Amino acid sequence: MVNEKILGITGFCLVALLVLGALMVSFFLSSPADQMELDFTVSGSNECLRFLTRDVGVIYVPFVVGAGEQWDLFVECTRIATPGGWVDLYLYNDYWDEGVDNKCFSEDLYSVLDNVESLDFKLGLDTPFMKTFEGSVQASYTLFFIFPPGGPSTFRVSLKEGAEFLPMIKTG
Repeated sequence: MVNEKILGITGFCLVALLVLGALMVSFFLSSPADQMELDFTVSGSNECLRFLTRDVGVIYVPFVVGAGEQWDLFVECTRIATPGGWVDLYLYNDYWDEGVDNKCFSEDLYSVLDNVESLDFKLGLDTPFMKTFEGSVQASYTLFFIFPPGGPSTFRVSLKEGAEFLPMIKTG
């Protein structure tokens, strides 16, 4: 009788350790431990601007801000298909990286879409986006925006640690 209780408790502990280990591995694989600086350009176009249309092309920028760190995010529209056009920016307060080369389709986001919030910002040729992310605890974020319709548009994204915003806008 005692041996059965010991075996049962041992089996329960092993299962609990396996579950805890799987959760820890999942956490560490879902977000990078150390954020690297980013500087890339991405181009594309869409026929419409609706997240609910499955094949709408989306740009995403996932990043992690460590405790006590400061990261500056800068997004610049260098070419837009529609003169005077703009795109809305959205933020997900978690790490999402399930696309390729910072591009995905809106249907890829359906599982997290309820937790994506508008930044109430219109990114256009004359309105770059600049924001500093910092905090006392580690936090993960993903910025999303949709390629505008009407032909190819190009965006430059830069994420720098502790840097003051260095405008990438051409002067003159």
